[in-house]
Amino acid sequence: MLNRREALAGVAAALAGPMAHAATDLPEMLRIVMPFPAGGALDGMTRIFADTYQKVTGRQCIVDNKPGAATTIGASEVSRAKPDGSVVLWTTGGHLTNGVLMKKLPYHPIDGFTPLTMVYTTYGFALLHRANGPFSSVAEFVAAAKKQPGKFSYASAGNGNTTHVVGALFAKEAGIELIHVPYKGTPLTDLISGVVDVSFIAPSSVMQYIEAGKIKALAITGRQRAETLPTVPTFSELGMPDIDIPAWIGMLAPPKMPPQVLAALYDGVAKTLADPGFKDKMVAFGNQVSGMPPDRFKAYLERELARYQRILPPLGIEMDA
Repeated sequence: MLNRREALAGVAAALAGPMAHAATDLPEMLRIVMPFPAGGALDGMTRIFADTYQKVTGRQCIVDNKPGAATTIGASEVSRAKPDGSVVLWTTGGHLTNGVLMKKLPYHPIDGFTPLTMVYTTYGFALLHRANGPFSSVAEFVAAAKKQPGKFSYASAGNGNTTHVVGALFAKEAGIELIHVPYKGTPLTDLISGVVDVSFIAPSSVMQYIEAGKIKALAITGRQRAETLPTVPTFSELGMPDIDIPAWIGMLAPPKMPPQVLAALYDGVAKTLADPGFKDKMVAFGNQVSGMPPDRFKAYLERELARYQRILPPLGIEMDA
């Protein structure tokens, strides 16, 4: 799992100067494959990065949305692409959970790519409930769920999605039976209206709805409270530390990328992440810019994949690629 020291070390590495060194000429355009639909909060972050990258490096940069099949359509395309610095995958921690839960994944989640960097982290996933709902704490919700097993529901952004995995971990740790309701996109509208009872969503994606009084956060995953939600306890504080699927955004390049191409590509990405305007925008959404170098990002992915291979199979979640 990612700790604050690792996140800050990534920022320091990006600011200190990228890998040595980028004399290699890259293609004129960088295409960022975004395996989620256009229009959402995550898509917006990607476009902020693309605009800043183009400004900082002078290279044209476009976002190419390739949603579907739990992100594997876009990921498969990048895994098959030429490693010349012309294309990267913009992905989430769900890329690793797919590697454990999908039996027929057409690529290895790490070896099928060249890890480039962790772009940013966010403060885990918040357990959310409609603002006018009856529950004001995790204890209240768990107590009600134990009294009426199978009555209450939690929504996710899809079967096997990280929001599904976190919900399943929560139910297991709390010893309660919940109905899982998977959506093809965000369940936010139905959460606000009360069609579903709770959902786990990254705070950076829903802060405007929390601030508007439409939903409330009962707890958050991770080891520390979110600066944007200082009164919301962590699950660790509540005695459930294993409910921890870190929320991060990373970039993966095609496999077998030559070292000099990787160095040149990371050079531009690191300069983008160090841009003050970009950092300010990320912080405003509750994100922490990372910039973790390729070797350390790969090591982090390997540790997390090993952890998921241990904790996810008992949940009984299965996915088809």
